[in-house]
Amino acid sequence: MHVIAVDDDHAGRELLRMVLEASGHTVRTAASVAGVPEIAAAAVGTTVVVTDLLMGGAGDDGYRLIEAIRSDPALDPVGVVAVTGVTSGRDLARARAIGADACIAKPIDVTHFLRVLDEVVATRPAPRTGSG
Repeated sequence: MHVIAVDDDHAGRELLRMVLEASGHTVRTAASVAGVPEIAAAAVGTTVVVTDLLMGGAGDDGYRLIEAIRSDPALDPVGVVAVTGVTSGRDLARARAIGADACIAKPIDVTHFLRVLDEVVATRPAPRTGSG
């Protein structure tokens, strides 16, 4: 699985990278959402974007990233998993309503997290192949 992990917290980002790489996944990380949809579209085989919800000055960058991914038909096969310390029902419902396939509370349970990633990938449409 090819994963892009987005978190403005260095320790959180590194934890995601280590967990995913130890499980055999290919991982790219980003400290902000800037350019992530473009990276996901250009990176052959990106299957999941894992994003923190509350990042940046406005505090809602993760939500905007989910909206950007879901508004691009070329990214339809890409799964989105929100990983967040915000666990209010309203915030989690908002993330799901705008297109997150799953939401996981921090601190993550590694076994549960990896199982959720597999489930998300299994439910997304197959990536497009070929040049047209």
